[in-house]
Amino acid sequence: MSPTRRALLGSVPLVALAGCLGVETRDEGSGSPRRRVSGTDTDPTVLKARNPDGEAVLLDGADVGDEGADDPAPIGRELVTTEDRAAELSVAEGVSDADRSRIRSFLEETDYDAETVYASRAGVRSCYRLRIESVSWEPRRVEYEYCRELRPPDAACEAGERVALALLFRLPAALDPELTGSGSSGRSPCRGVDTEYEVLDANATVPGNVTAVDEGGDGS
Repeated sequence: MSPTRRALLGSVPLVALAGCLGVETRDEGSGSPRRRVSGTDTDPTVLKARNPDGEAVLLDGADVGDEGADDPAPIGRELVTTEDRAAELSVAEGVSDADRSRIRSFLEETDYDAETVYASRAGVRSCYRLRIESVSWEPRRVEYEYCRELRPPDAACEAGERVALALLFRLPAALDPELTGSGSSGRSPCRGVDTEYEVLDANATVPGNVTAVDEGGDGS
């Protein structure tokens, strides 16, 4: 008698089914579950910070003190997936004390069991800022969309000068830390923006791309 379909399914190893079902995988050596998932957030939680005096905002302090590594290296693009890794990141000289505090709080308040911080380095002219419109992620790749607009009239800036910019996205997924690709696309100026500069909270970083354009970071 031929075996039933249920009997055949029951004989398939669970390991073989795992990839089809998209269940959790584990990082080798960490023991913590990480998900290989995809998604898009059209109203992302993002922190933006400027460094008018240098080429980077975030630095990698993991190897400082080792032979031949006296100075921390600039962070380009990275998925920060653990508290230990977040603690290794430092902030470059030239970044304001307010932004230093905001960056540290942002990293410390992330729940790395369920969230991931995507850090990306960018640049912008001093009198402009970036408005983040969406961020998308898939295994080993993150992309975001933005538009460029003038900063508020009362923001100090120097026409023609460029400043270093760090974007820190809090993604609502515990991703694999390996990042092999990233990208961004944007337009200038922003369209359909009804920004009321006088009502923006000056120091808050909150979910959403409207109120997460804050004073002291790229939001000003």
